[in-house]
Amino acid sequence: MITITLVRDDNREIIEFWVTGHANYKSKGAVSTGNDIVCAAVSAVVQTAVEGMKRYLPDEICVKKGKGMLHVEIINGKTSKESSVILETMLLGLKRVEENYSEYVRITVP
Repeated sequence: MITITLVRDDNREIIEFWVTGHANYKSKGAVSTGNDIVCAAVSAVVQTAVEGMKRYLPDEICVKKGKGMLHVEIINGKTSKESSVILETMLLGLKRVEENYSEYVRITVP
């Protein structure tokens, strides 16, 4: 299961998120690894958001990666219009993946 955990500030702006785990999805007829379309979808959406933030807000984010884990935090919780647009758009894409593959993806907001 892939878990996406979002943290919002008092203004409901996303200021931090974690992506952890693996979907371990196997499409029918798949005989080898590397066919996990759920992991690929989540990764594509999240990595696009991270690359957008790195390009347009390079001094505003901290990115940490590990095996089966990604953590992104807006430094000092200082959001901007750009960060909000990028992260809310990321969330739209992730929600769509969750809707279609709910047994493999969970989005939480503590």
